[in-house]
Amino acid sequence: MSEFFVNDKYRVLECMANRQISVNNEQIVKLSQQEIADILHFTKTKVNTIIGELKTNGYIIQLSIRGKYSLTDKANAELRKMGNKEGA
Repeated sequence: MSEFFVNDKYRVLECMANRQISVNNEQIVKLSQQEIADILHFTKTKVNTIIGELKTNGYIIQLSIRGKYSLTDKANAELRKMGNKEGA
């Protein structure tokens, strides 16, 4: 497991991945940081910090100021790796 992904970062990324919708053939996450915080029972501040780290490290791209994100190929590859390890 990648050292970058300790439980909370993975949970945020997984939450986003599980709630993607297709818009014009693109996968988009239309969740605000507060919505992610509510789903995961985290504070909005914690989610804001984690999303900042995910963006900085190339796992997500923020498409708009108000809760619209896209997961990168890097994020999807990491989710596949983590999913395979959890099932092993």
